[in-house]
Amino acid sequence: MTEYISLSALCATSRAPDYPFSFCGDKTRTWRDFTVNVAAIRRFIKNSPNERWVLNCDDLFLFDCALVAILQEGREAMPCANTTPAFLSELLTPGTGFLCGQSLTGAVSIPELVTDVVPSDDEIARFVPLDPGAARITLYTSGSTGRPKAFPKRLAELEAESGELYLLWSSLIRGRRFYSTVNHQHIYGLLFAALLPVSSGIPFCSEQIRYPESLESLPDPNPVLVCSPAFLKRIAETEFAAGLFPAKPIVFSSGGVLTQDIARAVFEKVGAYPLEIYGSTETGGIAFRQSVAEVSWTPFRRNRVFLTEEGRIAVASPYIQNPAGFVSGDLGRFVEDGRFVLEGRADSIVKIEEKRISLTEVESRLGESPFVKESCVIPLVGKRQYLGAVIVLSAAGREYFSGKEKKEINAHFHGHLAKFLEGTVIPKKWRFVDAIPRNAQDKIARGDIEALFRKGEGIAIRSVAVEGDTVTIELVPQADSVYFDGHFPSFRLLPGVVQCDLAMRFCAEHLHSPLSIKGISRMKFKKPIEPDSRVLFKGTFSREKNRISFNYSDADTGRPYSEGTIEVGES
Repeated sequence: MTEYISLSALCATSRAPDYPFSFCGDKTRTWRDFTVNVAAIRRFIKNSPNERWVLNCDDLFLFDCALVAILQEGREAMPCANTTPAFLSELLTPGTGFLCGQSLTGAVSIPELVTDVVPSDDEIARFVPLDPGAARITLYTSGSTGRPKAFPKRLAELEAESGELYLLWSSLIRGRRFYSTVNHQHIYGLLFAALLPVSSGIPFCSEQIRYPESLESLPDPNPVLVCSPAFLKRIAETEFAAGLFPAKPIVFSSGGVLTQDIARAVFEKVGAYPLEIYGSTETGGIAFRQSVAEVSWTPFRRNRVFLTEEGRIAVASPYIQNPAGFVSGDLGRFVEDGRFVLEGRADSIVKIEEKRISLTEVESRLGESPFVKESCVIPLVGKRQYLGAVIVLSAAGREYFSGKEKKEINAHFHGHLAKFLEGTVIPKKWRFVDAIPRNAQDKIARGDIEALFRKGEGIAIRSVAVEGDTVTIELVPQADSVYFDGHFPSFRLLPGVVQCDLAMRFCAEHLHSPLSIKGISRMKFKKPIEPDSRVLFKGTFSREKNRISFNYSDADTGRPYSEGTIEVGES
């Protein structure tokens, strides 16, 4: 039984009690388990005066239980992936509660709640249908105003999209099981990993897949994989045994546009070209395409897509509460049959590792520090896109950082932003100047800003490869690099402290390891690194031990230069 039943129409008898609802490893949770847990959470919410509930839970089964319970009690659900204290302090206003899958200050533990509360049969049976026009779900994203922006949704809009997804792809997903690699507290994961499987009656894995290597242990020959482009890039870089999926899987992707090279590599690894969905939190899904086979995007059937005078993509649809629709920050042009192609961004919203971030927001957060007079944040491109920040220190900042090394200043501002932002969107490079470069019209001179990041360091990156928790980089420390100045003028070499600093930065940028150092537990030098040498760096980050192990070697001969171990994290 896999007929589609919208979330608002579900009742206690919509599925058989033993119907397999969700699973994780060998453990299966049934429809009965779902209704019992919903009733337990609903009783708690009913007895609470809070009208709004922030919801954060990695366990997708418990997330769905809590989401339905909140809506059934007529309260507002606020799914939120960001649990930094500063961000939560902005949401947890009077009248707002916090349901969480882990033990956090001020939160009610969902796992403890469903264990401690035993609902009666009457409470379980009171699994009443919802009014989709009244049920409220608020999502969060980065807006152009400089702060995380709330986007209130009615369940009606989300159900309209979920139903359309089922109509379009039901023949592909029926008889399969869902696995998600994305966060279900953002709109893409909410729709594809949380709502679509529940309404369509298709079992889903309650645990998020975090590493491509985990795909090798999936028991299904033809799974439905809900992926992000960042995860698919990692799939493309991972070596798998032949015959990973004997039958053809279904791969969905959203959050950024895939290159054809990545899409082809995904096909070679898993046997399927991704189905890409283009959209946003504000709009829901706008259009879709099949990677490689299609360059242009096909609007979803119920969408009206058009261009503004500035050439921006705009859309009106039942997924958007405002009948006027929404104007995106993307530029585009129409081609044949009502399809369109994308032609870049038109505003300050950028995507870093497929996470949407406003440059204005980062600048605004920096401006909250008493040590910052002015800042400018720009996207930079290496192997992957990242942010660079240019900061003018205030008088208090100049006094506070007087005599401190640059890496200490970098670490301070990285820590400041970590209170508000996810690690992948925090700037990776920092420059400190007396004034932000501007032109005669007093507009920021972008070319001069970019030039600040191109000069001075003198480390040319030739290639980058990431596999699991290891990054391998071919680099050339150029003869004019500042790192060779002042060290043994008669015999120029790359200092050991620079090698350690580069190791930390490379691992932080590509493996998301901490930038703070506790100590260097081992360092061994075997051969000096001279200017213009072709060097191969290999760094591995142990998440269990918070330790970086690295080595440098000659890229041509393989002869070792040095190796070491750095303990990272808060001291």
